[in-house]
Amino acid sequence: MRFWVGIIPPKKIYKKIIKLQKNISEKYSTYHAIESRIGPHITLTYQENVKSKNLKKIEKTIDKISKETMPFEIKVKGIGRFNKFNVIYARSLKTKELINLQKKISFSINRFGRTRALRKYTPHITLIDVDIARENFKRAFKEIDKNIFYEFTVDRIYVGKSRARIKVYKSFKLKF
Repeated sequence: MRFWVGIIPPKKIYKKIIKLQKNISEKYSTYHAIESRIGPHITLTYQENVKSKNLKKIEKTIDKISKETMPFEIKVKGIGRFNKFNVIYARSLKTKELINLQKKISFSINRFGRTRALRKYTPHITLIDVDIARENFKRAFKEIDKNIFYEFTVDRIYVGKSRARIKVYKSFKLKF
């Protein structure tokens, strides 16, 4: 099974990003990003081939890390892209707190499955994802407003699992 750990923005920002994704999807004929069951998010780690018997161990590890982590600020500013995958995203600034949390979680649960998160980490919120035609991808990147800015406090982390499409099933409150 697949296992995901990430940050979901507060409802007000979440709704603004959904609206932006819908506008982009209609204009550039791309729907994959808005069809995500998770919705707008910043991935901390993504595991594949996780055995069900390990879920409780993973959850216990994430619970421990969340209780050791103070809430922190996230700033999402500007636009970036992964050319190879036709992905356009809102760029999350790399803060010490975000990078430390991502590393702690990734390395702590790496033994339970195959991870993609040990490679270079680029925190982001996907706006356009893989299903866009190459010519639309280039045009979209030129035309999308690059002045995106959101700021919020991260006070919990979310986990999801699936055999097909990831669905969030639990959250862990950060230390207060």
